Amino acid sequence: MCSTIFAAGCKRRPRQVGAFELPLVGIQGNENVDKLAKAALNRASCSGKFICYSDLKPKINTYINSVWQRDWDAEGANKLHEVLPNLGEDLHRRGEGAGRKLERAMCRLRVGHTWLTQSYLVKNEEQPFCYACDSLYTVRHILIECPDFQDTRRKYFSVTDLYRLFREVNPSHIVGYLKDLGVYGKI
Repeated sequence: MCSTIFAAGCKRRPRQVGAFELPLVGIQGNENVDKLAKAALNRASCSGKFICYSDLKPKINTYINSVWQRDWDAEGANKLHEVLPNLGEDLHRRGEGAGRKLERAMCRLRVGHTWLTQSYLVKNEEQPFCYACDSLYTVRHILIECPDFQDTRRKYFSVTDLYRLFREVNPSHIVGYLKDLGVYGKI
C-alpha cells in the first residue's frame, strides 16, 4: 500500500510514503491497539488535511530549544550559565584583526578552562589559591573579582560580571589586561 503526501504551497515535490503491515502474533492487547489506531484514522478532523513537513520544522525546533533552555536554567551550579544564560546567543565578538590565538584565548576564558586555572588537574595538585585574597584561582576571580588586580582592570574595562564582560568589552581589551598582568601566555 503506497500513498502520496501532498500539501498546497509545499515547495518540494510530493513524497511517496509506503506503509507496511507487519503481523504481530501472540502479543497481548494487540487487538485493542489496532482498534484505537483504526478509530484515529477514521476521525473527521484528520481527513483531508495535510501539512507539509517543512511547515512543522520551525515549531519542532522552537519546542526542542525551549526544552533545552528549561534544562539549562535548571542547572544549579554551572559556571557557563553566567556567561551564556540564553542558549542560541552568539558570543563570538571579534576584535579588529582577531586571529586564531585571540579566538582560542577568548574561548578558553568563556568556558573557564585555562592552563593557569586548570593545570592543577593535570599535575594532580591542589587547586591554586590567590595569594592576595586567599580565594580559589578561577577565570572569574582573575577577570572580575580579585581586589589585587582592580587598578589594572580599571585601565581596560569596568564591568562587574562575566555576562557583560564577554558582550560589551572588546576582546583586545581583555587580552591587554591579561598581558598587563603577565598571565596571557598561560591561558
